[in-house]
Amino acid sequence: MNEEIDEYDIYHQDFTTASEWEVFIARLEEVLNDWHLSKFKLTKRPARYTKKWLTKSEELKVQGVTFTLSYHTLEVSKNADDSEQSETSLLTELQNGLWDATTNFIDDSDGSPHPVSSWFGLKRYLMLYPSSPLVDGSMIKLIMSSVNIAFGNVDCGVPIFVKIREHWQQTYLGFFEDNEFKTSFDTIHLKRISNQCSHLSGLVSLFKSKIASPVALDAVVVSAKFSYELKDSENYAWRQRALSNEFLSIDGFDVKKLTELPFGSESNPIHSALLNAIWPQFRESTIVETSTFSDIDPIMAPTWTITIKMKNNINYQLTDIIGKVMSLLDNRNLLMDVLGLSRSLGLVNPLHKITEAPITISKLVKAAMGQGTNILEFKGPITDDLLMPLLYYVFPDAVEDNAYPYPKHLDVDIKQNDSSEPKLCSYVTASPEDGLVWRLSVTSARLNDAGGLPYLAHFWYEFAQELQYRWEHRILVPGVADGAPNARTCLLHQKLQLLNCCIKRALESKGSVVANSSDDEFFDCSDEETTEDQLPWDRPVGRLSRLENATLKNGAPLYIPRTQDPAPKTEDQLEEDAELMAQQVESAKASELWARMMSAPLLSDMEAFKAANPGAELCDFVQWYSPRDWKPDGGGALSDRMLLQGNPWLEAWNVARPVPAARQRRLFDGTREAEQVLHYLRSRTIGAVAELLLPAILKAGAAKAISEKVPGNNASVGGVDKRRTFEVAARELYEVEKEACKSACVRKVMGNSEEGKPLDVAGRTRVLNCMGGALPAPSRREFTLKVKDLVAPQVMRAALSTDMTIIGAFTERIVCL
Repeated sequence: MNEEIDEYDIYHQDFTTASEWEVFIARLEEVLNDWHLSKFKLTKRPARYTKKWLTKSEELKVQGVTFTLSYHTLEVSKNADDSEQSETSLLTELQNGLWDATTNFIDDSDGSPHPVSSWFGLKRYLMLYPSSPLVDGSMIKLIMSSVNIAFGNVDCGVPIFVKIREHWQQTYLGFFEDNEFKTSFDTIHLKRISNQCSHLSGLVSLFKSKIASPVALDAVVVSAKFSYELKDSENYAWRQRALSNEFLSIDGFDVKKLTELPFGSESNPIHSALLNAIWPQFRESTIVETSTFSDIDPIMAPTWTITIKMKNNINYQLTDIIGKVMSLLDNRNLLMDVLGLSRSLGLVNPLHKITEAPITISKLVKAAMGQGTNILEFKGPITDDLLMPLLYYVFPDAVEDNAYPYPKHLDVDIKQNDSSEPKLCSYVTASPEDGLVWRLSVTSARLNDAGGLPYLAHFWYEFAQELQYRWEHRILVPGVADGAPNARTCLLHQKLQLLNCCIKRALESKGSVVANSSDDEFFDCSDEETTEDQLPWDRPVGRLSRLENATLKNGAPLYIPRTQDPAPKTEDQLEEDAELMAQQVESAKASELWARMMSAPLLSDMEAFKAANPGAELCDFVQWYSPRDWKPDGGGALSDRMLLQGNPWLEAWNVARPVPAARQRRLFDGTREAEQVLHYLRSRTIGAVAELLLPAILKAGAAKAISEKVPGNNASVGGVDKRRTFEVAARELYEVEKEACKSACVRKVMGNSEEGKPLDVAGRTRVLNCMGGALPAPSRREFTLKVKDLVAPQVMRAALSTDMTIIGAFTERIVCL
């Protein structure tokens, strides 16, 4: 009945299969070798480093847990060369860094991703960080065993740490082994302070028990820092002048309150002042602190330092004003809807009534003049007693002896004394400082902050009404840079420049009388160039000057004609032209569209050229207008490109008549352009108006910050849209306002002393007086204990507050059996 049993079915085991732990260890070794971290590879090391940490990492998995193995090292100084190499042993370098780090305390940071570098003075280290908290004791032991095996097999020359416990706990286990010594890095974090570790004497006893070799009596050197949170910050007088709503008071109204934006915090932004009483170094028997007695007196501490803790969610005045304007950017309702004037002005929101007939300029003109409407009876939320000084501030030429005239020279580019000087918001398109756009934007921002959107809408409406009046009566707009629209300025300033161009053109047309025989239409001919024999219609007219020694194909001198100036355009008009061309770039109509866009100025120049050079041919015009398309062969010829079939230049030349520029139809229709500008400003949405105002508001905010002596930076923004530019600039101003506010707090609390630096005698006296001559109980106590025994430096640090953190680095000699 006995059955034969195959023993291989029961006892056979494949010992060639690697376990999961062996794979994990092998992977650790592979990464360490790839990173060249063996002691042999690290024999020579650079002697100088920067303060920047470099990191590289790899992911490893074991038992469903993902670990990130990362290598952190200080960047080598660019000034270091191959001759500056350190040949000290890795253990000696580690011990020197550990001893030097004892001058710091546990809460100090060096910018590394993990605090172990500042705790133990490391210039390089490895970190094994689990994706989920590593809290199971057996799992921790297995991971540490695997790390020990891989470390020994590779002969790694860099300390390695494993992150354990909850992620919010700064708890690490680490080690470093040399031929004869092993240094263990330990961390303990407890939510409650044990009785033994609640005082200095207990910490000294714990420290000595962790050292393997005997320690001589009174050999431990101690550093201590007691921290006190001084919350009664109201004792430090805080008097910040509020600028937000003062100007809305009619009684004692002063326009000067509008000339600058508010800056800083109106209320006390200090949460508390952290006073650190520091004993840099003393022997363990010098100061006694037990569970029942303490002779530590913080008032007698050799060094006091103070750091300022600011309140959360501080209301910064400049940031608040800018934020309120930026919050309007997404509002697509018409601004005149706020005042209920859209219908009476003939304005229609395209999002509401897309199919409605387009708005005509005649409607706007009639509405502005009050024909058939009740606009003249409109009363906005801003009273006349307040509104008129605001308008006279923006349009100072409207009243005699105004106290706030515009500067005589409006510079588009703000001058800097030093080109290398950091500039705040330098990437924001500028408008002339203290010009009309500047004043309008700042005033609008202040009104929006104080009275809300109705105040902003009312002021914008009055601004547009004033522009309408100035166009109708041909009065130039003040506070605007001369000339055609400047692309280096914001769009609102360009629109006003274009309006002034229209007004100037209207004034010139009104004041000039064009006569056919006007002397300035002719170039003074020499005796050899008399025109007596020429028929009246062949006589040259509209000559400006002769083109050097150039001649026409018939041998006559070539003269440069008087031409019309090109039509000025703002950036949005140029963008529309470019977009129109981009839409047709792959279409057969592209060349036709381009010809239509260029034909008007080209035809005008051709007619002026024919009038100045009777008998000229197309090649003569090309010689002056586009020299690269002219060949001097045979007295003058066109290039191959000009001879292509359907060339628009040839078509334009054939229809061009000899008409001087003074008698041509204007390329620039000032009336039409002016009406379009007025319609553009009056029909803006709330978000569009905010977009027009923000560049000058941000620039004014930057000017205010600079006047407060805040440091700038070299930030630059390129290739992004306006919205993103506004956000970056607003963030930059927030940071400098926050820093300036903190600096002001430091000056109020510390006087001439610097934050984090030892207080002078006057500073210590001022702090004591504010606290009533005594300090409260310490909120945190820190101790650093160190000793150099026969083996190596031994270090332990403790931070005691409501919880307890103890870190230590202990070196022992390895006993070989």
